[in-house]
Amino acid sequence: MDFNRFDSAGFVINWCARVFERRMAEALRPLGITPAYLPPLFTLSALGGTTQGELAKASAIQQPTMALTLRRMERDGLIVRVQDETDHRRAIIRLTPQAEALLPQVEALAQSINAAAFDGLSAEAPTQLIELLRQTAENLEKQQTVAAVHDS
Repeated sequence: MDFNRFDSAGFVINWCARVFERRMAEALRPLGITPAYLPPLFTLSALGGTTQGELAKASAIQQPTMALTLRRMERDGLIVRVQDETDHRRAIIRLTPQAEALLPQVEALAQSINAAAFDGLSAEAPTQLIELLRQTAENLEKQQTVAAVHDS
């Protein structure tokens, strides 16, 4: 039996993700930001301030990766860390005015790239794909948890 990589969901999802990332990187480059900044940017925009751990969880990003991304964002003037008024051991991460000013442009770029990706498809296609991918990711997350239990 011949294996056609283009018939593999994993291959096509990965390919699509790489193309999306490339397009976003090209579009964001003039703004001085990278696609890696998008999950924290959008999450902080929605939540306001939050801790690094809460941000990592809400963004579905591993803690070490989030820490590195936040260091770069802080260096680039996009976030600030403010001491939590209720617990002085915690730092609250907030977007800077510079980041907030960039958000409308970033959102417009993301919407444009998403619209281009679904050109020629039904109006329902984006919602359907997002729901299918969300469920697929949840299934794989559960499978990983089950596998980890069997390995112990």
